[in-house]
Amino acid sequence: MAQLTNNILELEGQLGEMTFFRKNGKIFLRPKHIHQPRRLSRSQLAQREQLAHNNALWRVLKKAKAIHFEGGAGPYYRFMSVNKLSPSIYLTKQQISNNSALLLPDTVISDGPLPSICYHLGEISGQPALLTELPIKEARKGQLLLYTLRQYESKYQIEEVNIPKLELEVEEVDPSEAVATADGCLALMDERFADPMKGFALVRMVDGHTSKQRIVTRCTYYQRFTTEEALQAAAKSYRGLTK
Repeated sequence: MAQLTNNILELEGQLGEMTFFRKNGKIFLRPKHIHQPRRLSRSQLAQREQLAHNNALWRVLKKAKAIHFEGGAGPYYRFMSVNKLSPSIYLTKQQISNNSALLLPDTVISDGPLPSICYHLGEISGQPALLTELPIKEARKGQLLLYTLRQYESKYQIEEVNIPKLELEVEEVDPSEAVATADGCLALMDERFADPMKGFALVRMVDGHTSKQRIVTRCTYYQRFTTEEALQAAAKSYRGLTK
């Protein structure tokens, strides 16, 4: 936009490849398109990777219709907030663009005002089990949802690049079909609890509210993406690191 004030032509807006704008009563000029360097520092790369990966995890939950987060500005923002201290992992730009996701221990999978259920992977009479500290009597109040996450690899067809993927299944648990530990707490027995490529969470729902639960897993696959080698590979896909 141009205007004539006191016989002086003043410009605001865009003209060709330049942008005119007013600040503190003065007219400034800058290029229309400012090209930011794609190279990042180590800390900037870590922040970008964490944000991208948490977004990938969110899409896994969304695809399974397993969104149970309360509080904050909304479910998505709550999920990102409670997982902001997740482990630093490094994926290449190509892996991220193909929705790579990793099974990370202690990832918060649900969040709400109900008391959290404490649980761990173990055995009962030599059989794999998910052992909880939730009394059977309490387990019968409300709804229990078992989240099972499976880590696997998909091949990128053009360059045969490994793309780590996660799939999630959610099923309702019937406490009457579960076993009780010696102290009367809920335990789930199944061979899948011994699978080193799977992770689990037991989420409680009562009157529309949920408990805050984290993933427990024996999976160590993610560790290969925490090394200096993985960091350098990720940085290379973004044209390297700044000094």
